[in-house]
Amino acid sequence: MAASLIFTTEPLATRALAAEIRHDHVRFVAKLAEHVGAGRLGRFADVRAEHGDQKIDIALTFVEPGLVVGIEAKFDHTLTEDQVDRELTVADHLVVLLLEREHAPEWLPRKARVTLMTWEEALDCFPHSRLTLAEVGAARSGKSAVEARLRRLIEPAQQRLGSGWAIDSRRGGSGMPAINFYSPWIGDAQLRAVLQVAQRAMPPAGEPVPLRFSVGISVKADSTSYPRDSAKTPTWVDAVRRLQRDVIGDRVEDFHLSRRRPSSAHVNSKTENGRAHARKLAIVGHHFDDSERWLTTGYIDWIVGPASTRMPLEQVELLADALVEILDSWYRVEIEAFAGVES
Repeated sequence: MAASLIFTTEPLATRALAAEIRHDHVRFVAKLAEHVGAGRLGRFADVRAEHGDQKIDIALTFVEPGLVVGIEAKFDHTLTEDQVDRELTVADHLVVLLLEREHAPEWLPRKARVTLMTWEEALDCFPHSRLTLAEVGAARSGKSAVEARLRRLIEPAQQRLGSGWAIDSRRGGSGMPAINFYSPWIGDAQLRAVLQVAQRAMPPAGEPVPLRFSVGISVKADSTSYPRDSAKTPTWVDAVRRLQRDVIGDRVEDFHLSRRRPSSAHVNSKTENGRAHARKLAIVGHHFDDSERWLTTGYIDWIVGPASTRMPLEQVELLADALVEILDSWYRVEIEAFAGVES
């Protein structure tokens, strides 16, 4: 009969690991020495959970010389560079503990005094551990797995788009995994896009993970991007028209684009973004037919442009290919248009 799972959340698992270290620290301390450097650790003195003002998950204290090694364990929550920097104010060295090495953010290898360890490596130090790898694996790790899949798209996309383009894997405002694209500046405008999980929470384990992209020209929530006179033509209108005419054409399905109209619901005219949204709707109504409004989705203070249909994670490469082709072609069109204006 298989053992029941007990430690299946970050707090439970990290406290269980701290208890294993307290019970038999020898092998684990030897593993830490590989991270910190031979001869630096000194004599093991204590282990604590939620240590210091920064609440480091686990802290091991060594004396002769004095040294604190912190362990920050992550299953599915975002590890930020700011969090690591703050934890390094109370730890001499920080070991980030992840389910898989590929779950590490791209900036992690560049951090001084920070190294990476997997849960499997940690638990191998305890031959009779009461915390099992099966329990660690049972914890939710959906975001990290999706994030790792998305990061694998960055290098080929960068190669196709070329130098000057920026691509990162910062999570969106809802904490969902995403990769973001930024073109070189074209005058005072920029092409931008995001490929992300298409909902505000991860689906239950085993259910499909939907993704989609949004692509557009940069805007701000101000009267330049959204003039009060809807008959005026802000620059994004012309850019979206060039996208429609010179890039998309009759290839809406090839690019997996959605023809859903942007929603006009929940426009709060009491906020800056709400007022900008109201002005945008008036501009779209003046310059675009009802059948074309799908070209003007996006985020009111970030981009105006189309969005893709939702597709499962297993087909994310198709979405990424379509998005990169749109960005590459549209950028060339915008550069040509800008050169014509300048001349």
